[in-house]
Amino acid sequence: MNEFDFDLDHLDFDAAAANNAAQLELADQAAAAAAALPDEDDCAGGACKI
Repeated sequence: MNEFDFDLDHLDFDAAAANNAAQLELADQAAAAAAALPDEDDCAGGACKI
């Protein structure tokens, strides 16, 4: 066996894809919630206007 031979039979790609989709959905929900908050201090992306 050389360094380029991989055994991928033990990996569960369907579960990984589902887990990734769930994480992306949570990230989208968090971004939508953050976007709904009022921007009271005129700061955008952490850089405040001086």
